[in-house]
Amino acid sequence: MTFTLSPPVRIAALLGVLAAILIGGGMTMLGRGEATEAVPHAINPHPFGTTKKPAAPAAAPAKTPAAPAPARKAPDRPSAVVVALKAGLPLPIARALGQHPVVVVSLYNPYSQVDGISFAEARAGARLAGVGFVPLNVLSQAQIGKLTEQLGLLPNPGLLIYVRPSTLAAKLSGFTDKETMAQAAHNVAAARR
Repeated sequence: MTFTLSPPVRIAALLGVLAAILIGGGMTMLGRGEATEAVPHAINPHPFGTTKKPAAPAAAPAKTPAAPAPARKAPDRPSAVVVALKAGLPLPIARALGQHPVVVVSLYNPYSQVDGISFAEARAGARLAGVGFVPLNVLSQAQIGKLTEQLGLLPNPGLLIYVRPSTLAAKLSGFTDKETMAQAAHNVAAARR
């Protein structure tokens, strides 16, 4: 007795074998990728390149008898910073408002590639517009807790544009390219004048 398969059954069998090989190979490659990542990594609060290198310690001057040092006075905060803090804004935004009349706040998740691209675009757009820039990690309660209390659920990725003294002028949800972000900042700055 002979056993023959029709052409459609042969094609189906060949596709099934090919699919099994591809799936098995893919699973093998995925398994190898997980095995090589054995070292856990710490969360970097600014994974997109915003960390600053610590300053080198200055050389100690030669010790000479000196008069007692005068009492140190607490640094004066600019009034814009004080107003922003009283309005309940996080310290990084308040400091930026002390230096710039318009500030772009980039909300990002450090584990998202899309958020990394959005972060870079927002920073470049802020430079184009000549406004302040503050990155905030949406996974850090310390960074966004006050904003969440004020605004509720925050967009991720997203942009907030603040103007002095502490007014939220624009809220952009999702990915925003640098040109769009720069134009939004220009519009906010122009409306402020």
